Amino acid sequence: MASHTDSSTLAPELDRLPLMNSPGITRGRRAFLAPIWLSAVAVLLTSALIYGVVRVTLVWFADTTSIVLVRHAEKDESTDDSDPLLSLAGQERALRLASMLGDQTWSAIYVSDTRRAELTAAPLAARLGLAPSRYAAGDLDSLLAEIGERHAGGQVLIVGHSNTVPQLVETLTRGRKKAQIDESQYDALFVVTVTRYGPPAVLQLRY
Repeated sequence: MASHTDSSTLAPELDRLPLMNSPGITRGRRAFLAPIWLSAVAVLLTSALIYGVVRVTLVWFADTTSIVLVRHAEKDESTDDSDPLLSLAGQERALRLASMLGDQTWSAIYVSDTRRAELTAAPLAARLGLAPSRYAAGDLDSLLAEIGERHAGGQVLIVGHSNTVPQLVETLTRGRKKAQIDESQYDALFVVTVTRYGPPAVLQLRY
């Protein structure tokens, strides 16, 4: 017959058993962990916000507009026409310009309201399938305002004159770059890079 164990005999054994966590202790630990999770979520949200701001800032400041300026090619001086055509040398230079710039992407081509400027850009415009826009040589402010409004972030070609091209370079660079084109010079090419952040950069080439 199995012996009956007295409850007093089990008391020491019960004392040695591990205590179970009470509901109050569990709630206390959860309350202690809550600030840690809240801090982690706050850090993630802050990081996401900073990342978004940096991306928007980089996109904003990376908005670069490139403006290429050339004088019209050689004009035909064998006539007394006030709006002459291009000479043979001028036609060859216009073809050279098209060959030099024809593999790039252009947002717009602007030519002054003269035939020699329009003919200088004609080979390039035909190669690109892009109709040039005419502007008044005496109203350069309106020209630059239109480019800033319609072609910011793009690449634009402007065909002008020996006096207007230096004026445009100086205006675009806010007076930092002084340019000069002699009456006998037709091969000057200026690349002005305008960004939302930092001063404009100018590169002068010959073609």
